Amino acid sequence: MESPKRDAMAEARTLIAGGGTAALSVIDIDGGTPFTTLVNVSAGDDLQPLLLISSLAHHSKCLAADARGSLLLTKPILPDQDPMLTFRVTLLGRFAQVEASDAETFFLKRHPYAELYAGFGDFSYWRMAAEHAHIIAGFGRAYGVRFKDLVTA
Repeated sequence: MESPKRDAMAEARTLIAGGGTAALSVIDIDGGTPFTTLVNVSAGDDLQPLLLISSLAHHSKCLAADARGSLLLTKPILPDQDPMLTFRVTLLGRFAQVEASDAETFFLKRHPYAELYAGFGDFSYWRMAAEHAHIIAGFGRAYGVRFKDLVTA
């Protein structure tokens, strides 16, 4: 039988692998405070998140100045559900730009509508080298794990 922590880690892997949208938090270049925005995310077999963002966007400028960031991915919040009981995982790590040739096909498979702007000169791919995951699997079920343990568990 699986332990609650292992079950939560498996559910977190599924959530990350599914991609979708996430809240991206970066260090704001205008004062050093947290800045959060919504982004599209995809992830490969290594579960390292991949973003496609414009260099004109404030969060891109923040990442260029300080690569540290976090992503919050959640399962859908059901209409009559307490949102605080929603399964979610926050990933913490550093971002780096990657070549489009290494990322474009994969990202567009998950987000085909992004093809509209993927070729624009100001858009580029950023991959997160996640280091830590914080999983909330319900009331009283929070787990902090190293990202490499999450991937291999």
